[in-house]
Amino acid sequence: MYLTGTQKSKVDLQCTANSEVEGLKKRLKLAEGHIEAGRLLALYQVPKPITFFLERHSDEKSVKQILRLILSKFIRRQPGRSDNDWANMWHDLHTLQEKAFPFLDLEYMLMEFCRGLLKAGKFSLARNYLKGTGSGALATDKAENLVIQAAREYFFSASSLTCSEIWKAKECLNIFPSSRNVCAEADIIDALTVRLPNLGVNLLPVQFRQIKDPMEIIKLTITSQGGTYLNVDELIEIAKLLGLSSQDDISLVQEAVAREAAVAGDLQLAFDLCLVLAKKGHGSVWDLCAALARGPALENMDISSRKQLLGFALSHCDEESIGELLHAWKDLDMQGQCETLMMLSGTDPPKFSVHGSSIISYPLHSTHDMVDLRDLSTPVNDINNDDQEVHFNNIRNILSVFAKYLSVENLSDWDSILKENGKVLSFAALRLPWLLKLSQEAESKKKTIPGSIPGKQYVNVRTQAIVTILSWLGRNGFAPKDDLIACLAKSIMESPVTEEEDILGCSFLLNLTDEFHGVQIIEEQAKTREEYKEICSIMNVGMMYGLLHNSGVSCEGPAQRRELLLRKFQEKHTSLTSDERDRMDKAQSSFWRDWKLKLEEQKRVADHSRVLEQIIPGVETARFLSGDIAYIESVVFSLVESVKLEKKQILKDVLKVAYTYGLDHTKVLLQYIGSVLISEVWTTEDIIAEISESKREILASAAEVIKTISLSVYPAIDGRDKQRLAYIYGLLSDCSVQLEEAKDSLPIIDPDPVHTSTLGLARFCKMIEQECRRVSFIENLNFKHIAGLRGLNLECFNSEVCAHIDEHSVEALATMVQNLVGLLGDPVPESLISWQYVYRHHVLNLLTTLETKATRETYFRSPEDFHCLINELEQTYDTCKSYIRDFEYPGVMDIMKRFFSVIIPHNNFAESLSFDLAWQDSLILLLNFWLRLTDDMQEFASHDSLKENIRPECLMECLKALVAMVVEGKISPSRGWGTVVSYGKCGLLGGVAVEISNFCRAMIFSGCGFEAIVGVFSEVLSQFPSGSTLITDTQRYLDSALDLPNLYLSILETILQDLASGSLEHQNLHRFLSSLSKLEGDLDQLKRVRHAVWARIAMFSDDMQLPCHLRVYALELMQFITATGRYLKGFSAELQANVLPWDGWDNLEITTASAETFDNHGVPNVKDASSKFTNTLVALKSSQLVSTISPSTEITSDILSTAGSAISCFLKVSEAAISESHIDALLAILGEWEGLFTTRKEETDLAEASDTGNSWSNDDWDEGWESFQEESVEKEVVRENTLSVHPLHACWMEIFKKLVMQFRFRDLLKLIDQSIAKTSGILLDEEGAHSLSQIVVDVDCFFALKMALVLPYEAIQLQCLDSVENKLKQGGVSDTVGRDHELLVLVLSSGIVSSIITNSSYGTTFSYLCYMVGNFSRLGQEAQLLSLKHRGTSDRESKKNFLFLFRRVLFPCFLAELVKAGQQILAGFLVTKYMHTNASLSLINVAEASLRRYLESQLKVLQGDEFSREDMNFCEPLVNTVSSLRERLVNLIPSVLSLLSTNDR
Repeated sequence: MYLTGTQKSKVDLQCTANSEVEGLKKRLKLAEGHIEAGRLLALYQVPKPITFFLERHSDEKSVKQILRLILSKFIRRQPGRSDNDWANMWHDLHTLQEKAFPFLDLEYMLMEFCRGLLKAGKFSLARNYLKGTGSGALATDKAENLVIQAAREYFFSASSLTCSEIWKAKECLNIFPSSRNVCAEADIIDALTVRLPNLGVNLLPVQFRQIKDPMEIIKLTITSQGGTYLNVDELIEIAKLLGLSSQDDISLVQEAVAREAAVAGDLQLAFDLCLVLAKKGHGSVWDLCAALARGPALENMDISSRKQLLGFALSHCDEESIGELLHAWKDLDMQGQCETLMMLSGTDPPKFSVHGSSIISYPLHSTHDMVDLRDLSTPVNDINNDDQEVHFNNIRNILSVFAKYLSVENLSDWDSILKENGKVLSFAALRLPWLLKLSQEAESKKKTIPGSIPGKQYVNVRTQAIVTILSWLGRNGFAPKDDLIACLAKSIMESPVTEEEDILGCSFLLNLTDEFHGVQIIEEQAKTREEYKEICSIMNVGMMYGLLHNSGVSCEGPAQRRELLLRKFQEKHTSLTSDERDRMDKAQSSFWRDWKLKLEEQKRVADHSRVLEQIIPGVETARFLSGDIAYIESVVFSLVESVKLEKKQILKDVLKVAYTYGLDHTKVLLQYIGSVLISEVWTTEDIIAEISESKREILASAAEVIKTISLSVYPAIDGRDKQRLAYIYGLLSDCSVQLEEAKDSLPIIDPDPVHTSTLGLARFCKMIEQECRRVSFIENLNFKHIAGLRGLNLECFNSEVCAHIDEHSVEALATMVQNLVGLLGDPVPESLISWQYVYRHHVLNLLTTLETKATRETYFRSPEDFHCLINELEQTYDTCKSYIRDFEYPGVMDIMKRFFSVIIPHNNFAESLSFDLAWQDSLILLLNFWLRLTDDMQEFASHDSLKENIRPECLMECLKALVAMVVEGKISPSRGWGTVVSYGKCGLLGGVAVEISNFCRAMIFSGCGFEAIVGVFSEVLSQFPSGSTLITDTQRYLDSALDLPNLYLSILETILQDLASGSLEHQNLHRFLSSLSKLEGDLDQLKRVRHAVWARIAMFSDDMQLPCHLRVYALELMQFITATGRYLKGFSAELQANVLPWDGWDNLEITTASAETFDNHGVPNVKDASSKFTNTLVALKSSQLVSTISPSTEITSDILSTAGSAISCFLKVSEAAISESHIDALLAILGEWEGLFTTRKEETDLAEASDTGNSWSNDDWDEGWESFQEESVEKEVVRENTLSVHPLHACWMEIFKKLVMQFRFRDLLKLIDQSIAKTSGILLDEEGAHSLSQIVVDVDCFFALKMALVLPYEAIQLQCLDSVENKLKQGGVSDTVGRDHELLVLVLSSGIVSSIITNSSYGTTFSYLCYMVGNFSRLGQEAQLLSLKHRGTSDRESKKNFLFLFRRVLFPCFLAELVKAGQQILAGFLVTKYMHTNASLSLINVAEASLRRYLESQLKVLQGDEFSREDMNFCEPLVNTVSSLRERLVNLIPSVLSLLSTNDR
């Protein structure tokens, strides 16, 4: 689109206006920034005009000065500013940079700000800004430089070493404590302020700044005061702190210390430091090292150390000092050799004297003594001429032993040399005689002297002495004699000797003047040596010696001779060429030629002997070389036999010897093969490597080899060495092929083979070789039990294969069996296993191993362990699955069944499980594995017979239904596991009907409910209807058999059969009945099943052919499953714990019409039916008990229909009861009857009450309502005064009489006491009680009183009390009677104590009671004291005794009875005595107050303390009596306290 001219001009004007506006905005914003900057500058006392900001770009330097001025004034104006002030300052600086000085870098601003912080001493704040915790961060190097500059300013401005600037410098450096540069600065400060002052050097920082070289500080420190040099480590450390940390710097420090130590006279320290410096190679200290080496003796300074220092000095000294130091080093070296000889020989040089006068003695103690030894000519001149002449003659004689002439020019006289050279004279006089003696002594062994002779590892003392003599002679220009040189050569070439040592000895022999002397020495060495290497070595040296002598004829001068020796020795390992030998023969004289031939002949004989020695150690080489065939054969065949025990690769050598000495080559080869093949020390690989090169020769003698192997080798080889056997089979195969190709006949291996292969020997052996190699990895497999040389070993074949089947070998063994059995052809022996059997055997072994593991309870302790077992089972199944496919029916199903049951836990496993999701996951994991097995079973079910007998589809549906219910929570893990355990033991037995029955049985026995069982049952039947093609003709009975009632009845039938056969296991029956306990699922089906089960159990209980106890048990079960609520308590603990009653079940529903009884209105009489059922059960139990007393007596339900007939029967039976066990049986019978008759009595009472109280049919029911309350009160009083007597009191009377007759008084009391807690009534009526008391009084009046006090008959109690009163008056109180706590309990509980207290005729009895109370009080307090002494007794244990009962119940009750009877004073007196109140306080008012306080405290204790049944076991036989007494006391004490309060008022 195009614009017109006018429009374009408008647009331009608009753009211009906009740009002007933007420019004005920018200028306005800039002006505002300048104003803000000006304000800030004025605030910090550096005011500037606005024009300054406009011209700021032209003067950047002045802007930076202004910023530094601002920071300086900010620091000086108020030194102690806060961190907040500095933060504001940084904000203002940042504002200035942003508003006015954008050309300044923010990093520069931060550096200046941090510099100001450091100058102000704000180190922690500076650390934050420098390390980036503020608004920015500096680079590390810049921050470190800034800190170092600030620290240096502080440090160098310090006026002393202790001023604050030093501290500030350190604090400043602590900002970056890990920086290397910062640490270097800190080290300098530490050195100047701490380390140097400790050494006495106080150097101010400003002085340190003027010193350029830190080494000057070290030197100043060393010389500052005496002894400073001793702090070597400290000085080195200070040097490192000052920056002198390199090795050269440290060496300079050590040098300075050493020189100062030498100046101070501390030569030992100087020596030690010089040794260190010499090892470092610090050359500038050479002069000090030389001085110390030639100085006086020091500790730890030996010849070696001196030589080391001198050698170092020689390496670094100037040219002028070399000669002097070299002479000193030679003297030291000679002295060192002499000292070494002294140490090794243990001798010192003898003193030298002239006519008994000692001239000088050895040793000299220092090199200085040796070097500065004064001239011996002076003391010699002081001696007369005769002695002097004798002295010099002796020295000349000693020298003449070693030296033959003087080689020093212009010196031809011995005397002039000795007189002019004092060192020579002293050595010849002092040491040469001693060295001569050492060189002439024979030594039995060599001592190590390393480095004495180059090329010689060790020499003896004699050789070292000779070397020392030769060294001295050479250094002083004397020519040694040939005897000395020959002696040295012999010492070096002594056996044992190496080739290098022989060459070294030869080099010495070349210095002999008489070269034939060297020939003698070499020949002597050749004769004395025994080792082949040493003999060859000396012979080679001899030939080299002759060659060198012939070559040396043309040599002129020592230089050419030396050059020739070096060249020949460099060629010592190079053999002579033919040209050289010819040239040598031409150049040699006849002597050297003959000597060479002699040596070569000796070497040839030595070579032959060596070869024989190497092959046959200890052989008589002379007899071999002489051709003694008999000896040669015996030795060679013995050698061949030796390879059986020792691995020696000697086949080539033995065959070579056979060829060389004319033995039968084939015989030797066969002997060797037979020996090596049966040897245990040879591996098969070694044998193959040894024989491979002779394979052609072996095949050439194929027939002999086959015969040797079959007759000698094969019988001797262990069948477990399969590699060896495979090689032998291969060798036999090759030999057979060779014979077949040559058309030669095979030798007879087995003249009478039993199981010969149809193949030829070659093919058979080849096949056996392959199979033997195939199974060679299987340890301990004896292949000889598998096959022989011509056929299989059928006797051991099966057992050997089966014994070695495992996961690693199964494939190889199966293949081997398949191939080997194929060798036999048809027909195959029936006893021989097949390759499928190998797989089956392996699978069974794996299953057995898993089953063994599964029997261990450790795998069922935690879900994790069980998961491991499941995983192992799945892995095993995965491994075996491919093998199982090839199995035949019924083997495949047997294997699959075992896989199902391999991990079945023990029976108690499921019961021990709680509801644990982990165990639920484990169960689902196992069930899924079962589903997988079932699915594979469908795949394996390919045979018609398998389809007919096994239906995996049924099991799969059952498992699916079970898994679904477990996942949904309808079946708990424990019940699911129970189903698995139960089904795993009886499942997989047949078709659909059987499997459904087995699976439901397993669910029932595991405790599953009816709804779960119906769910599985219905799900399976829905998949298998009666017309399904999966149901065979033999299973068409499903319509009649597979319904729920029949299913339950079939299961119940097996249980009852087991029960009738004597099985003691009732758990399955309990769970069977409990599965029908709840009203769940289809209630109609549940009702039908219950009816069927009830009818069958009832029929079982009516079977008179069954034992009585089984019928009783059946009736108890029927009674229990119909009981509810409180009626369950009367059954056994076993039933209550294991069986669940049937909810909503009325047993009358299954009562047949003929058996029902009806009342007047035609309604079934529930009472009569229940009574008949109960009577039958009780009658059966009673008959069981009666059989122990009267076996012929049988109690029927008719006898128990009325109390009279029952009592009559009981009295008849009791007549035969004569023993304690009979009485116990009678008591058990009454226990059974009690529930029967007491229940009838209660029902009768209830019926009467219903008839009288619920007769609402008349018209008078509403009259007299007003008097209802009065009538009820009167009836209640009458009920309390009316005593209910037990309906079987006559039976109890008979029991009590028998107990009295057997003096079982405690049992009698216990029975009466137990009846107190029951509602069945009093065991005896008053007449019976009176009769029994009369009988007992004559026996024991005290027990008669006890019995009467337990019964509620007051008249009888008073009669017995009179008898006791008379007894006490006549006989007093015995110890036994005085401690009869049972009597005290009964007296207090019966309430008769008030009569005893108030009636004066019972005074003696009252006194007797008071005596007992006091006696028990004393015993109780003594027991309390004893318990306080023994704190270990727990409070619970202290309760378990009568004294505790006395303190808590009896004593307070007795006191209450006293107060109730008006004997407050006596009660108060007893309390004060019990509380041990002081006699002065035994006033009436004090006693009553104490009594009140005591009773109140006891009431609180009783109200807060609860007695359990276990706590009252010690109260036997009066447990219920004591319990009622305690309850009575709780009500008695308040009434007594009210009496005491009334008396007080």
